Amino acid sequence: MPRLNLLSHRIAIAIISLAVITVPSVSRSFADQPLIGPNDRLAIVGGTLIERMRNDPSLEYELQTRKPDWKLRLRNLGWSGDDTYAFARKLFDPNPEKGFQRLQFDLDLAAPTVVLVAYGFAEASNGAEAVTRMESGLTRLVESMLQKQRRLILMHPFVLPGILTAGYPDHIRAAGEVIDRVAMKFELPVVKVTCEDFADDGLLPNEAGYRDIARQLADSLIGPVGDQPENAISTASPQDPALASLILKKEELFFHRHRPQNETYLLLFRKHEQGNNAVELAQFDPLVDAADQEIWKQAQQIAGGSN
Repeated sequence: MPRLNLLSHRIAIAIISLAVITVPSVSRSFADQPLIGPNDRLAIVGGTLIERMRNDPSLEYELQTRKPDWKLRLRNLGWSGDDTYAFARKLFDPNPEKGFQRLQFDLDLAAPTVVLVAYGFAEASNGAEAVTRMESGLTRLVESMLQKQRRLILMHPFVLPGILTAGYPDHIRAAGEVIDRVAMKFELPVVKVTCEDFADDGLLPNEAGYRDIARQLADSLIGPVGDQPENAISTASPQDPALASLILKKEELFFHRHRPQNETYLLLFRKHEQGNNAVELAQFDPLVDAADQEIWKQAQQIAGGSN
């Protein structure tokens, strides 16, 4: 891209980012109440940004240490390149509908009481036509989850400075408007986060960026630190390595449960070779549940609480 166009692109992104910072972090009608509560199972769906969150313990760390007695369960269902039609999840199947079916399977496996839906990033990077299609896809997805009595929270996308698609800042803004319309139609809460720290290529947040996103999301989902008990952990505090390790261990176990490395042989078109081993996938379930228990115990110890 010519230097002048790249400079103009970055200036436009900065303007959009500044505009985003001025809006409330949670839609006003939901701002005075936590969006999740004790014993909730929170699933997070979205594309690449969400999938990579499984390599960073910050969001679950924030939630578990702020509310160590809530016994929350988090399940990351992010999938690189995913959009509201779940097209990326269809894998080798030529039928695009298989992606949507796979997302429904993943959600049923996670069995969430609450789902944080974070789409719009892929659509904005793919251009105006993709953003135009987004509304019908998001509407269908929301309807499918509401039919199963799942509470929903929608998240706005934010600008990623490494995306050089023509008109990208405008596409990000348009995707946010789509989310607002769908949220208004179904009376759903919307959360908005910002990010200023990115990897060198600008395509994803870096470690500091993910930690800041986690803090903002935790503020929106359960309330800021100032609203927590006196023994709640400050977000400025270094992470306890034992708890961070337990969260990453649980993330890895659940990832292998719902996206096994040899899925082609276990579940797809080569299952005639090793499909009999697919019964072993369910053996991850008690391991994931046990990891949750360890996380709760460590979070309570950090907070000075007890069972």
